[in-house]
Amino acid sequence: MTERSESANPATVCETLRQAVAREPYAQRMGMRCLHLEPGLARVEMTAGPDTANVFGMVHGGAVFSVLDEAFQLACNTHGTVTLALNISVTYVRAAQPGDVLTAEVREVAATARTATYEARVTRGDGELVAVGQTLAYRKSEPLHLSE
Repeated sequence: MTERSESANPATVCETLRQAVAREPYAQRMGMRCLHLEPGLARVEMTAGPDTANVFGMVHGGAVFSVLDEAFQLACNTHGTVTLALNISVTYVRAAQPGDVLTAEVREVAATARTATYEARVTRGDGELVAVGQTLAYRKSEPLHLSE
């Protein structure tokens, strides 16, 4: 295990998180790729495959939620402290189709020692908005530990 903390180099924390996503089974299964990480900000991309379709042939809301949640997980942990989701609220604005490239961007907008609030956006490849969200995270007092 590698220990990361608030005093750790932000670039090192972000690179460690990026490598963790590349090994994460769920992210691999969904085809998620981390595009950008910096303290309080993450951008994750996913190409919606045919297996993400709902009964109407559109991308299932759970797949849209997944790419948003992955970006949230990364954005809130970039400070090097174990941070967990307390709440995620998503509004679906427009349907996505299998084959669309979905990009989730999650940005920190307010933070205290224990909680942080984030704004989230999911867009498809043509730049059209698919979903927006607001998330709330709880920051534990322990440093982030990630397997190498």
